[in-house]
Amino acid sequence: MFRFIIVRLSQKDNHRATFDLRFKLESNQFVHKWTERYLAAQQRQDVISEPWAFYNLNNDWSEQTIVDFINHHIDVCNSYVPEMFDRKLTSVQDQDTLNYIHSVFEQHHGQIDDWLTNIIFEKHPKQLRESLSHINQTVHRAESHSRNPYIRVVYFDLPKDYSFDAEDYKLFTDCVDFGGIYTLYADVGKNLESLSKDNDCHHHDFVPNLHYSADFAIRFFDVSEQEAKTKKQSYKKFYDEHRDYFEHKGYNWGDPRLTTGAIKLAQLIYTDKEKLLQKISEYNNIQSVFLI
Repeated sequence: MFRFIIVRLSQKDNHRATFDLRFKLESNQFVHKWTERYLAAQQRQDVISEPWAFYNLNNDWSEQTIVDFINHHIDVCNSYVPEMFDRKLTSVQDQDTLNYIHSVFEQHHGQIDDWLTNIIFEKHPKQLRESLSHINQTVHRAESHSRNPYIRVVYFDLPKDYSFDAEDYKLFTDCVDFGGIYTLYADVGKNLESLSKDNDCHHHDFVPNLHYSADFAIRFFDVSEQEAKTKKQSYKKFYDEHRDYFEHKGYNWGDPRLTTGAIKLAQLIYTDKEKLLQKISEYNNIQSVFLI
């Protein structure tokens, strides 16, 4: 039914200054499932939750900006729930504090849509959950600062209640093509990839890639087959070192739910990488997404 995705960028202070990224949809069977979730978000009139989610593509987010943004929203959360957070961030290199801050998000948000029935969000304005979500996403921004560039498109309010099936997991890949659109982790917790990298003693739960949504990432870098193989070896090593934990959680090695990576949804149509990245650096707002 649809062949292309258009992601329209703009400048946050000038919505007339736009630049369209045009992608050709992949032909795999999962694309239809993703399209249905995207159309559901449009029908519900869900907005793009963080239209500023450009990572390492422009100069908007310095290390200090990231620290200040997280700490501002910690203050917001603590103003509603005193001592929800008992420490703040001083550096994006402080992985232990980032792990701690993320664990507080996990604790209060709960699994997937548990927040809908959490009395803490019934008692307080919507801003509390929004600040928690901003904290969560900005922790990931801190962890990826000065690394690979990408754009993230998320719809916080769209329920995350659709699960991958066995055929979907066969489409997951740890490889990345420059300009590819890929599914995003939609669960709350940490998957095998994150745990193997973060040395996280604060996390509340291991949650693999179980659910999908309309959310996606546009990745402006490559990960070769050899690099992907090396990553998978590190994930297996981490699993083996913590086998008792994973098996206690009900995940034996070979379980398709332990599949790592993401599903490719579309590929950007472009001619010159450097010119493209230079052009994107002029923008800092995701104005709209539409299918044609």
